[in-house]
Amino acid sequence: MKKYFITGLALLLPAVLTILIFLFIVNLLTKPFVGIVEGTLDYYDLLDKPMLFFTSQQVITFFSKFLILFFLFTFVVLIGFLGRLVVFHYLLRLGNYIMHKIPFINKIYKAAQDVIGTIFQDKTTNFSQVVLIPFPTTQSLSIGLVTNDPETHEPHEDKHGHISVFVPATPNPTVGFMLLFNRSQLIFLDMSVEEALRFVVSCGVMATEIKSKADNKEEKDV
Repeated sequence: MKKYFITGLALLLPAVLTILIFLFIVNLLTKPFVGIVEGTLDYYDLLDKPMLFFTSQQVITFFSKFLILFFLFTFVVLIGFLGRLVVFHYLLRLGNYIMHKIPFINKIYKAAQDVIGTIFQDKTTNFSQVVLIPFPTTQSLSIGLVTNDPETHEPHEDKHGHISVFVPATPNPTVGFMLLFNRSQLIFLDMSVEEALRFVVSCGVMATEIKSKADNKEEKDV
């Protein structure tokens, strides 16, 4: 019985949490405007009849939230469209410049920009290869992402022969360590950057077979 109960929780909790988070976001976005929209619908006697097993007030509340989400979505799309125009782009740069000049506010604004940029922009193209590195000790190995030389798409070495490697943290790969290694210290893996990031975010749960490129080459030769 205990095993069945735990299995049931494992199946239901993700769906329940998803629904709760979705409802929380919907309520958060619609709460400032729902009173105005409901008042407008009531004033014009729109949707003032019950529907199925919902009361007229519940129907009005539901459609009010739907309309608010629709208009918010349209507004965001419109802002995105205007953002591609030259004049609006200039205004955005001006506003960005002003925000960066305001004491204290500029630190919050810059941090928010970094977080949003990391979430919504494709950063994986900044890395060329996945490697294993001796970190944090020589007796252990960690997943690392070799930074990319955009012209050659090969690991970029500085004048001292070092290769820069970003070591993403678990479970938040947007933070980590930037380290320098000799090429001989790196084990180049036959793994994509996306697979490596999934491995890091899932704390190793979503693991793929970790094979070095040298091993795969030997297997093909055989």
